[in-house]
Amino acid sequence: MRKHGEFWNVLPISLLMLGSVATIHLASLYYFEGESLSWPILTTLSIAVIFAFLSLIQIRLNRQLSAKVRALHERDFKLKKLSSAVTNSGCSIIITDRLGRIEFVNNKFVNVTGYGQEEARGRFLDILNPKDMDEEKPQEQIWESEILYDGWEGEVLSRRRDGHDFWWAVTVSTVCDSDNTVTNYVISGVDVSELKEANRKMQQMALYDSLTGLANRRLFVDRLEQAVKAARRDRKQIALLFLDLDQFKRINDTLGHDAGDSLLQTVAQRLKNCVRAKDTVARLGGDEFTVLLTDIVDTFSVTPVATQILKALKEPIKLKKHEVIVSTSIGVTLAPADGANADVLMKNADLALYRAKEHGRDRYHFYTEELNAHALKQLLMEQELRHALQFEEFTLGFQPQVNLASGKIVCVEALIRWHHPSKGLVMPDSFISVAEETGLINPIGRWVLKNACMQMKMLQDLTGSAIKIAVNLSARQFDDPKLEQSIEEVLNETGLEPQWLELEVTESMLMGDIEAVTAKLKRLKQTGVSLAIDDFGSGYSSLSYLKKLPVNALKVDREFVRDIPEDSNDMEITSAIIAVAHKLQLKVVAEGVETVDQKEYLIANQCDFAQGYLFSKPLSFEDLYIYLNEHKLKQTA
Repeated sequence: MRKHGEFWNVLPISLLMLGSVATIHLASLYYFEGESLSWPILTTLSIAVIFAFLSLIQIRLNRQLSAKVRALHERDFKLKKLSSAVTNSGCSIIITDRLGRIEFVNNKFVNVTGYGQEEARGRFLDILNPKDMDEEKPQEQIWESEILYDGWEGEVLSRRRDGHDFWWAVTVSTVCDSDNTVTNYVISGVDVSELKEANRKMQQMALYDSLTGLANRRLFVDRLEQAVKAARRDRKQIALLFLDLDQFKRINDTLGHDAGDSLLQTVAQRLKNCVRAKDTVARLGGDEFTVLLTDIVDTFSVTPVATQILKALKEPIKLKKHEVIVSTSIGVTLAPADGANADVLMKNADLALYRAKEHGRDRYHFYTEELNAHALKQLLMEQELRHALQFEEFTLGFQPQVNLASGKIVCVEALIRWHHPSKGLVMPDSFISVAEETGLINPIGRWVLKNACMQMKMLQDLTGSAIKIAVNLSARQFDDPKLEQSIEEVLNETGLEPQWLELEVTESMLMGDIEAVTAKLKRLKQTGVSLAIDDFGSGYSSLSYLKKLPVNALKVDREFVRDIPEDSNDMEITSAIIAVAHKLQLKVVAEGVETVDQKEYLIANQCDFAQGYLFSKPLSFEDLYIYLNEHKLKQTA
């Protein structure tokens, strides 16, 4: 067909060419022969030439018409493709007139909004606006005439036909006529509600505490830094309060983590109720909270807030079937007076918090320079303790316990000593509290336990004496979930039989959850060791709980023994402790025995064992070896 068409297109041109050639040829013949062409022949030839030229013009017109038809078909096809793409686009497409009245919406718009095409046509864009914007939140971008201009992009809060809000990422473009006057707006939108919600949750996780909804450490530090800069610029003051709940661990362990979480949520709400809307309350972690007070006048304006917080938190809190009362300790620091950056202020508030705890808890304390000096001293002590552990600067002293009835040595208590390279001998009272605060008490305690067991095994092998070694446990050691495992490992390493090890725990360590404490003590006894309560009577003295605790002995605090026989009250208390302990099948050890009168009184009241300078001061390993041998000779003499 194509070749056939080409033939008919070329034929007129060929005829024209042939006619022209023939005319010229005939004319030349007659010219040379001196004859003239007849009129009919010339007329025929002229008509042929004209016909050929007309055919050529027709061909050109046909070509132009065919090109226009093809162009119209292609444009129609493109318009169909464009229409299909718009109608079935993954984006919502809206076409409005110049006033914002909807003329067209695609299928995606119908699916997203719930409005049908006929239902939406002729209505304005504000049908998509939420009906009730939250006045407490910043005004969100909604559908309005201000966004209808070429190139506008942004996120618009919209509402579906069913009343549910969602977010659209919107782009606006314009359609203009030949005079460049806007006739229509084309709006494309993508539903980004899930992305917005994911971003919100990520921001919530990054900047807010998931349990209480309060600002977390990251957000709080940022706000604190901004507040410090503003205070310096405006010559104003801010106050930073550090809070720590007293006895939270006991409540959490007793009633469970769900109750503990509920307690933290209640505390968070009460803290928010105690401050202004412009102030910041944050949870740093665990039971630690912070409060940032801005635009304060002086110290006296902080005191009422701290007092109100103490009062509010002591209101009873209902947790499951229990009603509990918690208190808090508060450390307060001011800026810019106490520091010029967030790190310094947080350190200062933390120091003040610990001072409040040292003074009895349930109170607030302001930061002072003396606290900083004390903290530096503590830091230096911590560094020296780490050095002491690394370079074996600790040693053990051993103080014998004597059976008052037979006079035999039945046990020795291991007492740690620190031979400081420059300070000389440092007693435990000077460094144990620092070791507790820094967590170094655990490695120190393990060192004491291991060396005490090892040296007792050596003494037993050297002297043949069947005596126990008593080792004190710190509060942190007692709370260590791996304590039983550590004891078994030490006994295996040293070869000491479990029955020759006695662990001493203080009375205050046992005053938490009695069921949990009892279970812990039972697990310790299953290792084969014996248990004693040290410094009994110095703390919360409750004889009623003794029958629940699987212990073997009580050690009467030296404070009750020291003034015997001068103080009748101490004598009565000591005799009562001995009597009740014996009723409960417990042995009694009296500490701090220094005089014969004290010894005689204890014997008269049937005290089992005694320990003190009357019998021996703490001895080194070598001196204890000599002492045991000498004592053994006296017993056999």
